Amino acid sequence: MNILLKIPWVLLTIFSTASLVWFLLGSTANFQRSLDLVGTVTLIIVWIPNFIITVVSIVLLIKGWIPSSLVTYAGFIICMIILVISSVSLFQGVNTKGWLTEVIRSDQLKITSDEKYEYRIDLINVFQKNSSARLYVRNMSTGEEANIPVDIHVDKIRGLRTIDIDWVIMELSDVPNRYILYTTKELGIPEEKFEIDVVTGTSRRLK
Repeated sequence: MNILLKIPWVLLTIFSTASLVWFLLGSTANFQRSLDLVGTVTLIIVWIPNFIITVVSIVLLIKGWIPSSLVTYAGFIICMIILVISSVSLFQGVNTKGWLTEVIRSDQLKITSDEKYEYRIDLINVFQKNSSARLYVRNMSTGEEANIPVDIHVDKIRGLRTIDIDWVIMELSDVPNRYILYTTKELGIPEEKFEIDVVTGTSRRLK
């Protein structure tokens, strides 16, 4: 096979294969979520044709095929152009949030009744399999900040309001430096209750 043809062909095939994998991983957040409407349309219109051409390209490379006429050469060039355009589109169309970077939704900042701590709840990658929650706490006197993991059943959340909403309320307990954290109905799940130790930065489920 003509080396001037084979090298760019091989490189383009590798590039297109990488774009196929990148799109699947990125659009599903490493298979942590389902494809959305845009992702589904892209899969049908761009990914599948790219996949077919890439598979055919690999087979032809293995067999050592080369264009033997002007018509086949023109068809080959057209397919390669389609492969370039579709591969670039697949790379550019991937949303890395929730996969390479976290998607964080938070309720509004509040202050405990003893005015010692400012707090809010952060929901991470909500609506995905790798969702979680953490409590942001800031000491009002020292400015020290902490993020405390809280085992809220984020996977049960089906919808969220995000404007001027309190998803949790933190109240004083009978033990110094410990608070009781309640989820509210605004979170859309049955009430959950946790004991928060702001000194050790830990939480314990009570309900």
